[in-house]
Amino acid sequence: MRGTRVIASLSGIRGILNQDLSLADVARFVSNFAEASGGKEFLLARDTRKTGPVICRAVAAGVMSLGGTVLDYGVISTPALFRESRMKGVPAVMVTASHNEPEYNGLKFIVAGAGIGKETFEKVVGRRPAGGRQFAEGRLVQPAKPGYVDSLAARYGDGSCEGVKVAVDLGGGAAIAHAVPLLRRLGCEVASLNDSYSVFTRAVDPIADDLVLLRRTVREKGCALGLGFDCDGDRLVIVDSSGKKRSGDFMLTLALQRLILETREKQVVVSMDTTQAVEDVARKAGCRVLRSRVGETNVVQAMKSEGARLGGEGSSGGLIDGDFNYCRDSLLAALAIIKALREKGDALYSSVPTYHQERIALRIPRQKAEKAFKVMARQYERTDLTDGLKIALPQGAWVLMRPSGTEDVVRVSAEAPSAAKAKSIAKDFARKLGRRSS
Repeated sequence: MRGTRVIASLSGIRGILNQDLSLADVARFVSNFAEASGGKEFLLARDTRKTGPVICRAVAAGVMSLGGTVLDYGVISTPALFRESRMKGVPAVMVTASHNEPEYNGLKFIVAGAGIGKETFEKVVGRRPAGGRQFAEGRLVQPAKPGYVDSLAARYGDGSCEGVKVAVDLGGGAAIAHAVPLLRRLGCEVASLNDSYSVFTRAVDPIADDLVLLRRTVREKGCALGLGFDCDGDRLVIVDSSGKKRSGDFMLTLALQRLILETREKQVVVSMDTTQAVEDVARKAGCRVLRSRVGETNVVQAMKSEGARLGGEGSSGGLIDGDFNYCRDSLLAALAIIKALREKGDALYSSVPTYHQERIALRIPRQKAEKAFKVMARQYERTDLTDGLKIALPQGAWVLMRPSGTEDVVRVSAEAPSAAKAKSIAKDFARKLGRRSS
């Protein structure tokens, strides 16, 4: 489903309020979700966008009109709400547009601590005949604070990160509710930036922003690590002790390296476009890497079907530990890295291999692209058609060509040991794909 701007997918519904996403739409989606999930009690939370409060009222109305009870947590992060839904076994709605800019907002739907599947999603966005519902009067409740911070602190122990100096750029978002109290409880020295709710002084997505203030603060205060969060607190980008911003893939590799050793897991699931570095560190630990289609929902589904505890997506700066949360969890990733830093110091940053990625977008209709993928797959020895076409190349390099899920664009992503080589591969295969699709 898509309007001028609104996007609806398994990962949620996003749009600009009163342009392509109305409060009536919100109430309808939520009423559909309430019926599809079969719950009588629902959790509700939001990030810090200024349209959040009014959308939350529409969400509450949609649930309460069916006689449901709404537990409204106010501003907390997406991982915190996923965790609360899991612990209580209650459906939840997160009002957020994730990493989109502040003028956007939207809805994420959660059932028993996990995102919804295709069948439930189709019911959520579907239309029902007028007069098909029995209306009732529900309740709105203000619950106690969520147990998210307590759960993370219990996992690692109060004071367990003592002495590690950390700078955090909270981006005016929902991580303000959790990050600093948790890090200080674990013993970190914390320099807090952009920690006023709803004040956005940089791009919402830390992957897309240069994080100039965070990098400068890390250098000036001699921090071991800088943490950059998005608006709903599920994405994470790190800045190393030299003040260099690192990629989401690098962050994920560091976190997984620590957690694979910590949990002794023997398999991990990552998306098709996640760095080869994950396979390098996993192999050393005797762990097998499985690849899923791109997208958090696809990673989680593969984790469940394969019985894998750990997973993630490098492109979205997301770590997933299925024993704790079935969603990207920025603070869990941050704690894993901080624990490793406390043990290894700055040597941690050179303990994982570094690859370089290059991405190019081409305007190609999906059907033409998919035909070209099949032809090109026959020309190479190591190919994978799980999600578009991925081709393994010498020296750990690869290229992935896959259609966008929302527009007639094919994204060509290449990775190689050097930036120049990655750029050359991306350009070469973009040219080849363009010829095959013409």
